[in-house]
Amino acid sequence: MQDLYLLSCAPVSQGGGVYNYRLDAQGALEKRAFFPCDKPMYAVNDGDKLHILLRAPFEGNVAKNQNARNADPKEEYSGYFTCKTDFSSPSEIKSTLGKCACHLAADGGDVYIVNYLSGNVVKNCTVACVHEGKGVNLPRQDMPHTHFVSFSPDKQYVLCCDLGLDTIFVYDRNLNEISRAKVPPGHGVRHFVFSKDGQTVYAVNELIPSVSVFSFGGKTLTLKNTVLLPCEKQTSTAAAIRLSADETKLYVSVRGENAIFVLRAEGERLEIVQKASCGGDSPRDFNLFGDTLICCNESSDNVSVWKTKNGLLQKQVNTIYLKSPLCVL
Repeated sequence: MQDLYLLSCAPVSQGGGVYNYRLDAQGALEKRAFFPCDKPMYAVNDGDKLHILLRAPFEGNVAKNQNARNADPKEEYSGYFTCKTDFSSPSEIKSTLGKCACHLAADGGDVYIVNYLSGNVVKNCTVACVHEGKGVNLPRQDMPHTHFVSFSPDKQYVLCCDLGLDTIFVYDRNLNEISRAKVPPGHGVRHFVFSKDGQTVYAVNELIPSVSVFSFGGKTLTLKNTVLLPCEKQTSTAAAIRLSADETKLYVSVRGENAIFVLRAEGERLEIVQKASCGGDSPRDFNLFGDTLICCNESSDNVSVWKTKNGLLQKQVNTIYLKSPLCVL
């Protein structure tokens, strides 16, 4: 049995909030608890705490904050709160110092948040580092769009993907920049995963669906390879990336294709071995739980459950329905 959390990015009036389910070995999901909140975007857990982003609960009450880009009293800014994993002891909602917070990372009392429409990365809802510039893939790269933040495996550094700048930034934990590295122009780097030894980074590119492989030398990233995902639609966009527990398979979700791509991974060498249906429309996020893959299909309001064998998707064994599911952890 496995406990997991699913986020429904909808107003509370439409069932929006964080759902706790119990997953069994056959792929059945049993609802155990629910925490109502408006439009949760992403969540992570750290110890006995859940850290949760809300898309836009604020209406101008942080507009005067000097760290917010293009502050305007009429604009809405995203929110952040914590609670225990049993949904008890919820904290007050704090501003993320930006618009459309979409990802976060938490460790040892420090929380880092990226705001997609403000192009910044924020530490503990108090200090913001704002990116500058633009990319070549217009209009999607007309400005910085920070999309993902994570720690290096040793927790000494904070890495941030900027889709608008085709760049992964490496910071120390005080958000002092250490280095930066780029994917090919216009690809739009979105998310990444580390290998367990911390020496390899696999990054998924959204705008030109692909996977870029970097070596990581402790402080710097070096681009080694980029593999395109064969898509049938020019409008398809990649979303999430996961690495199997044995590190032999990479999984990437692609919206438009409505598919999960499976790649064999051998260091910087990647080979596409499967393209399988995601069981819905617009697979924004998915996650692996042993031999089970659970996919959040945002536009079809459903969560699909798949069994895998030898790393490949074999059979869809369950579907549950949630409004705008965005995240599973």
